[in-house]
This record gives sequence, structure tokens and C-alpha cells, in this order.
Amino acid sequence: MKKNIFSRLLAVTLCGMMVLTGCSSPKTEENTAVEADGQKNTEGEEAEEESERTGKGITIRMLTRTSGADSAVPILEACKKEFQERYPDITFQDESINDSVAFDNQFKADIASGNVADVIEWPGLSVMKPYAESGVFLDMTEVIKQDEDIKNNVDPSLIDMMNLSGVGVEGIYALPKNISMEVFYYNKDLFKKAGIEKLPETWDEFYEVCEKLEKIDVIPWSMGTKNPWRATHLLNAIIYRLSGADKGAKLGSGEAKWTDDDIVEAFAFIQDLADRGIFGDDYQGIDYETEKQRFMTGETAITLDGTWRVGELKDIEESVGTFRVPYFEDKEEFSKHDVAYPIQFELGGHLKDDPEKLSYASEFLFLYVSKELQEMALYEASLIPARTDVEIDNSRISPILAEVLEYRNAQDVVFGSDIWSYDTNASAENFLGDAMTGALNGMTAEEAAKQMQDSLDAAR
Repeated sequence: MKKNIFSRLLAVTLCGMMVLTGCSSPKTEENTAVEADGQKNTEGEEAEEESERTGKGITIRMLTRTSGADSAVPILEACKKEFQERYPDITFQDESINDSVAFDNQFKADIASGNVADVIEWPGLSVMKPYAESGVFLDMTEVIKQDEDIKNNVDPSLIDMMNLSGVGVEGIYALPKNISMEVFYYNKDLFKKAGIEKLPETWDEFYEVCEKLEKIDVIPWSMGTKNPWRATHLLNAIIYRLSGADKGAKLGSGEAKWTDDDIVEAFAFIQDLADRGIFGDDYQGIDYETEKQRFMTGETAITLDGTWRVGELKDIEESVGTFRVPYFEDKEEFSKHDVAYPIQFELGGHLKDDPEKLSYASEFLFLYVSKELQEMALYEASLIPARTDVEIDNSRISPILAEVLEYRNAQDVVFGSDIWSYDTNASAENFLGDAMTGALNGMTAEEAAKQMQDSLDAAR
């Protein structure tokens, strides 16, 4: 590299000397040939130097959630192995932690000590804002723009989720690697026993399904709201069916308020589901694990959950089907506005001052989201790709996942993530959980929505 830089500087210097001495005479065949040979030599040197990149002296420190029994561990290991085959002298310092609390503690300790990892897997969207503003995370806009494969094949709606311009920070601060979608899972045997022949597409049809299940003494849907996030995940889906998947971004930017009529309507809709008895009588006293167990044993017929459940359902997958979150008949334009939870990589902001390491670190991320490794993640770990060009072979995946991928790859699909995650306040999730719990325990929908807005305003 130093030799090449020296050669270029020398060439520039010689050219300047030629200009100063009047060397502007017409080119002869001889000096044209010399110039051509010189150009070839320079190109050859550059190609030789590119091939000589080995990663010597480069250590990439990683802090991700991909460790232990996480299904993505084999994918990450395969990526590291292939990368080290390209660059045999590179070193990985992998300090990944699967436990969310331990991960968060380590991440904060790294910031405090000024030793932020090069590659990070930190969850969240707009809550990235303080880390973007303080330089903890790198603005990846130019890095992504310069790679044609990533720019053209990673789902643009997922890339848009990583853009913080809506909350006052210009730039894209993460690269999505996989997503989880939220869908309804249903017990085929119980549906058959209840005489349900058509899957519900609208909420009115959903009510009819629930009535038929109740007639055979089956609780339609046991939702474990002892863990408040179970109810807030449902709220995500309802809001996007009422208002579109951009509602979260509008709330986060301040363009919309939690007291808006459509948000109040979403709270009231969930209250109505509870009042109809669709969740059963004890839903507020059970947790997520109990909810899952009841579905596994056939005590309940329906559950709303993410695609992270697919692996857990393997033993009963032949008896499980899926359907999209129903839409409102007067809001059919939002029928494909789905909830998706992106899993993403960030790069440490310090890399802007180390272009050589940045080139290696970004190339590593691009390898992870390459078509080859995204297919491996799909077939070996049931992880939904962030790319749009992955070829699907249904014979190699769970039939449940195959159904979900049909929804994911349908035309006009628009994704939105956790409704609270577009707010820059890290406590927004807890505020929403409290408001949703209140809505299910005597508060009016208006009061719950106002509590959410007031909590955010007070914390700003």
C-alpha cells in the first residue's frame, strides 16, 4: 500500500515537472506506448496489492446477542470462517452475550470505558438516536450506498427503519440481517372440529371463528398479559391495520400523538376483544410461557406470535397453520401492513477514523447478509432473510415458515416494527406496557392513550 501511494505521488510530481518545463508537445507513438505500459503497471500493482490483503494486524471486536443456544450461532461461525479464509491473518475477538441484561450491561460498560466494539448487534430503532448523536454508532449511509449488492437486494423498507432522519439525525445507523414477522398460529384439528372451513381475513370473520370455537368449549385465544408486551404486540398489529405501518414513525417524530383518534380506537378494540371473552377469563393472570403451553396442548386454538416460535412448534408443525392479522373492512388498504422485528448490526462510530478496519468490518457484515449466508440462515435456522432475492425451496423448511414467507414475499407488503421503538425515549416500551395494562384494568381507552402521551411528555 505504501509503495502504491508513493508511486502515485511520484507520478503526480513528475507530471507537474513536465508541465512546468513546457512538456505539452503532441504525443508520439513511442511516448503513448510508454504511458500505456505505465498505466498497465499501475493497474497491475493495484490488483496485486488487493490480492495481498490478509487482514494482518486487524482485530475485529464483536458484541452481539448471537451466542450460546441462539439459532443464529452456526450462521455467524460460518461467516467468520469464510471471512478468515479470505483474510487468514485477521483476528476476531468475539465477546457476544445472549442474555439481554448482561449484553446491555456490557454495552454500557464499553461506552463508559471508550472501548466500543467494532461490530455490534444492538436492538432498537429510534432509541439509537443518542448513540448516533454521540458517535457510538457509525452512519452507514455511504458504506451501504457503495455496495451494489446490498443496496439492490436488502429489503428497502427494512433499511428505512434504520434511518434516523425522522428523529432529527441524518443517516442510516444499522444494517438489517434478519427479521421476525408476527402472525396468527392456529390449531388445524380444533378448527376442523369446530367446523371452520375458511380462515378469517377480516375482523368480523375472526369473531365468527371465535364463536365456533367457543361452541366446542375451546378458549379461542389465551393471551398471557401478565407479561405486558403480549398486549403491546397486539396493539402494534391493530394500529398498523387501522392507520398504516408509518404510524410508528409519525409518533416517534411528533407528527402524531398517542391521543390521536386512531390510537384510542386501537386501545378500545383490544378492550372489546377482552370483553367478548375471546382471551378467556384468566388472561391477566397468566404469562407468556403458560400461553405457549396452552396452545401446544390444544387448550386454546389461536395464538399471535413471532416467527421465533417456528422452531418450538416443530413437533406439532403438521397440525399448525397460520393466517395474517385480519384487516378492517373499511381499511383494506392496510391489509398488508405487517409487524416485523428487524435484527440488525451496527458498526462502532470510531471506525470512521480507521478506514482500513472499517473496510474489513463492513465487508464482514455484507458477507453475513450475502445471498449464500441468508439462504443458510433460512434453511438451517428458520430465520427470515432481510434480502428480497433469496430463492425459497419449501421442501427444505418448516411448512409453517413456508406459509409466513408467502406473506413476507407478497406484493405491496409494508413493514413496521414495535410501535414504541420509533420513540427516542428508552422507557417508551415500559410506558406503553403500563398504559395497556391500565386499559385492561378499568381505564377507558382515552385515559390509557393519554397516560402514554403524558408519560412520554414528562420524560422529555
